[in-house]
Amino acid sequence: MKAFDLAEQFQTPVILMSDLDIGMNDWVVPRLTWDDSYRPNRGRVIDAEELATKIKKFQRYNNEDENFVTPRTLPGVSEKGAYFTRGSGHNKFGGYTEIPDEYQEVMDRLKKKHAAAAKFIPEPEVVSREGARFGVIAMGGCDPAVREAMDQLDRQGTPADYLRVRGFPFGEGVEKFLADHDFCFVVEQSRDAQLRSLLTLETSVPKEKLKSVLVYGGFPLSSRHVVQGILSQL
Repeated sequence: MKAFDLAEQFQTPVILMSDLDIGMNDWVVPRLTWDDSYRPNRGRVIDAEELATKIKKFQRYNNEDENFVTPRTLPGVSEKGAYFTRGSGHNKFGGYTEIPDEYQEVMDRLKKKHAAAAKFIPEPEVVSREGARFGVIAMGGCDPAVREAMDQLDRQGTPADYLRVRGFPFGEGVEKFLADHDFCFVVEQSRDAQLRSLLTLETSVPKEKLKSVLVYGGFPLSSRHVVQGILSQL
């Protein structure tokens, strides 16, 4: 439901990602408990009454809020809220334009809007351990094996802090975890280290601070893979 609310609130597609372990093993995630009191967050929607009494002329891409989101209307509510724009080449008033500065203004607002969305993405889960020398980062179905590996490393006298990424764009919690550690291991079931690449592109962390532990043979991740991958690089 959070994904649907974010899509409406920020008027943008939201991708809910899964992986093979989560898709084939229902024990990996908690059982869904439905809340009958839930009501969708439709975001900035102007209804017929507001269009009639408060809006002199509706402009689809103007009047942004603190998160750079502009108000929208729903089809069929009022002809005053109707609008038509091209997929590209429109200005903030919803009019046609071939002026580069006007087009760039719209694109810059979208960039700011997506950056603002980071505050609303689910925060990462962090598990801290006393005496930790480094951090470990993972996501998705890697989580159970990484947590088990953290226990094993702790018993061996090599404690580590752990962060589970829960959304993108990355928020302040991810930035702080990266800044608080001299180096971090990024555990992934990916040949190409996609999560590590995102961290280097979308945060201020120097790439030399991130070490990869990659396991992509097709079997579920084991704590053995994580422990061996970390110890071999210390």
